[in-house]
Amino acid sequence: MNRPKALKKGDRVGVAAPAGIVSPDALQKGVNAIERMGFRVILGQHVLSRHRFMAGTDRQRADDLMAMFADPEIKAIVCARGGYGVNRVLPLLKPKIIRANPKIVVGSSDITLLLIYLNRNCSLVAFHGPMAAGSFGRQAMPRSRKQFRQVLTGSADAGRFRSARGRVLRPGQARGTLAGGNLTLMCRSLKTPYEIRTAGAILLIEDVNEKPYRIDGMLWQLRRAGKFKDVRGIVFGEMIHCQPAKHDAYDLDDVIADCFKDDPFPILANCPIAHGKEMWTLPLGVEAGLDTPSKSLTLHDCGVV
Repeated sequence: MNRPKALKKGDRVGVAAPAGIVSPDALQKGVNAIERMGFRVILGQHVLSRHRFMAGTDRQRADDLMAMFADPEIKAIVCARGGYGVNRVLPLLKPKIIRANPKIVVGSSDITLLLIYLNRNCSLVAFHGPMAAGSFGRQAMPRSRKQFRQVLTGSADAGRFRSARGRVLRPGQARGTLAGGNLTLMCRSLKTPYEIRTAGAILLIEDVNEKPYRIDGMLWQLRRAGKFKDVRGIVFGEMIHCQPAKHDAYDLDDVIADCFKDDPFPILANCPIAHGKEMWTLPLGVEAGLDTPSKSLTLHDCGVV
């Protein structure tokens, strides 16, 4: 895996919108947050464009990404928000140019597909983390801002992530390569040229606004596709608004336990890996250790050089 160069104070950070329509107000708040970290923000030409339910046409969104990869002055690309549309952009990207210009790329939710693509098709470490408008533009996220900056600048203090509110669903310790992201998007990657690879992985799984029966269906789809066969451990997110109704005689932990009842690996749940008030910035493609007694993830390195 190629690791992009670490950010330094004053570096230019591009903000592109490869997925859903972006709110100007949320975008400005996110830009302000990134600039307060000491970076200079450059907006993509079409970041505020609209085409149906996406931030511009497929070509416009792809062109913004490729322009930022090709621009030597831009040192990182932070996606504006998730939503929908990345699957339509991927065929228009140019992996040779991306491999020749490895850069930090950060995003989550629908951006999961782009991160998988960068890992698999471009051999590039990509960062599952907060977005400009979709995260920093909506929440204060004080801890997340600090971690975001520490990870992307390669700080020595950035290697360990602990979730005090984490729930241990199966105890244990494991080492593996970080992979994963949004559950819906991992399922959407199956049988495509950018299908997620999970062998030897500490797998991140999160989603939002999905009923438990849909979570169950997607987990079993991944199981039937063989995606849990060689997994070393799993970290579930907070699964915002994915809980059953109050009168239901089960909870989401029951759904997860049923799917993984015959697996040996450790499982930690309720970690801040997307859609919550705080969010870890994690380098996909980097080795990490999962330790359920301390409810923590420890990175081998920050994913930058």
